[in-house]
Amino acid sequence: MVNAVITPGGEISKRRAFVQVADLTGSFGLASTETTLYVFGRNVVPPTPATGVPGVTIGALKVPNSNPALEQWDYDVFDGKIYLSAHDPGIAWRHYYDDGTAGGVMVETEGTGKGQHIRTYQSKIYGVMGKYLYFSAIDDPVHWNTGTGHGYINLSLQDADSETLTSLEVYYDKLAVFSSEATQIWAIDPDPLANAYLQLLRGNGTNAPRSPLQYGSGDVQYLDQSGIRSLKARDSSNSAAVSDIGSPVDPTIQALRLLKGDAYMNKAVSLLEPSVGRFWMIFPDRVMVLSYFPGPKVTAWNELTLPELGTATVAHAVTCGGKIFIRASDDKLYVYGGIDGLAYNNCGVEVRLPYLDGRKPGHKKMFQAIDATVSGTWRVAVSFDFDNPDAEENLATLTKPTWNVGASELQGYDSHFSLRFYNEVDGPATISNCAVHYEMSASEE
Repeated sequence: MVNAVITPGGEISKRRAFVQVADLTGSFGLASTETTLYVFGRNVVPPTPATGVPGVTIGALKVPNSNPALEQWDYDVFDGKIYLSAHDPGIAWRHYYDDGTAGGVMVETEGTGKGQHIRTYQSKIYGVMGKYLYFSAIDDPVHWNTGTGHGYINLSLQDADSETLTSLEVYYDKLAVFSSEATQIWAIDPDPLANAYLQLLRGNGTNAPRSPLQYGSGDVQYLDQSGIRSLKARDSSNSAAVSDIGSPVDPTIQALRLLKGDAYMNKAVSLLEPSVGRFWMIFPDRVMVLSYFPGPKVTAWNELTLPELGTATVAHAVTCGGKIFIRASDDKLYVYGGIDGLAYNNCGVEVRLPYLDGRKPGHKKMFQAIDATVSGTWRVAVSFDFDNPDAEENLATLTKPTWNVGASELQGYDSHFSLRFYNEVDGPATISNCAVHYEMSASEE
């Protein structure tokens, strides 16, 4: 599927539109608290346009004494305020915190040079740089060289594959620390002397520092070199094992890496869609979405393209006020679903079913008709040749259920068939079910 998702009820539903709600020219970056988006200004207070999105405002933070080329790398929220990791080209990763003492002017912390990727956990800010896991003083994100509880851990002493740390994420009540080639699990305590190494997962790591994200009951999804993987508890002890939950899209991910290169892949950002809880892994020009609903036994991956951005790409993506916001490389701000969350456009939906054989792959069938339950407008096509999957025949355009108004004709004689559904107009659209009517060839009975 492209530009469609599986609902908790098992229907195929067209994705909503990305709608521009602001122009953020004059600022850089994008961060968020529960109801406020934040943008940053290099040595100035940046402009803060209105979004029109109910319950969401834009706040401005000035980054003092900053290089004109300074760029946001990562951020987290500590005590309700933004903590920023920013890349200063040719110098270091600088850390800034809005400590509330200077009216929207951030202060540079002692964390500068101590972490490109950061995470709030156990009353501290943690950061990874090289082979070290650094952490601030307790309840004090400004001080990393002084104060109670500050310090660092040299993770390469536990394993040689942890020479280049890239990311970290909370795993149940522990911390998963990623390198490019391995992942270490640590029990973390405000008292540095109580920190304890627990587990090593060799051969599984990430070079995409913003891809690890806690998902579901405590599992951590992340982008590995081979595809999307998950740290998952293997038993009641919560000891981690690696799950291949992303295996259905591994060929897509691997082809994307070959086509776009590592620099593109390493920009992946993960977040959770607030309204439904789907997992999104956002790349510069597309999104891989996992719809995982254990109750109704739904596990499905799909791809979203981003035609609304034009030639621009995703620079930053956050959730705020129960919505997903994207800042594009041309400084335009988009919200998924529009202001009311119900906006749809012509994003180009494609749904391809696999080649089906009626459980008799060696038998020819005489196809007669299709029935379907749909809403919106769908152009339906069929392919009979699995050796040439792009060859297809148009069947009908459906705008409502067909069960009581007559099935659509489907003529064909073959062993396999693949139905395709295309939505190429504005507005919502769903597919609930479909049926293919056929008879066995007399010679095959």
